[in-house]
Amino acid sequence: MTENVSTALIGHIEEAGGRPLTDEDITLDRQERCASAVVQQLFDRTGLARMLDPKTLNVVVGQGNWISFSFEMQRGADHTSLDSSHALRRASRKPEPGRSLVSSWFRSFGKPSLHFEVIPAERLGEIRVQGHVDAADPKRHPVAHFLTDYLPAHGIGKHPTPESLLAQLTALARPAR
Repeated sequence: MTENVSTALIGHIEEAGGRPLTDEDITLDRQERCASAVVQQLFDRTGLARMLDPKTLNVVVGQGNWISFSFEMQRGADHTSLDSSHALRRASRKPEPGRSLVSSWFRSFGKPSLHFEVIPAERLGEIRVQGHVDAADPKRHPVAHFLTDYLPAHGIGKHPTPESLLAQLTALARPAR
């Protein structure tokens, strides 16, 4: 994610380079911040937060509002614990013995959810993770996943904005009154 360094003056916002920010710039910056917050909350919920090397985290909002992410796991992080997580399910088979460089796919439960790949590197101890945020887990919320993820991925409609996904997560985190 690129950082947008800006300074605010009364009645005027401009980038460090002197070009006035447009409403589109401000909206994109807000969506990027919301996307990062969504990814961080989902990482916390699934246990990925304790495995990632924060310096390598990259979160991007792509066309159609898709939130993609990638990071390197910290050296020594036990990625095998992903199989025992109650917040995740494996979406692909376990690698076979002798095929340690085969990647594995996982999904988290809930709305929104993570769909990510764990990719072992050629160098011992290096593991890359890349994936995206789905508006809904297809196993527990199949209709929602079809409407908000599958159809937009095939050019019909748009994926929910990062801002709306963050609002959804925030509403779920609030205690019932």
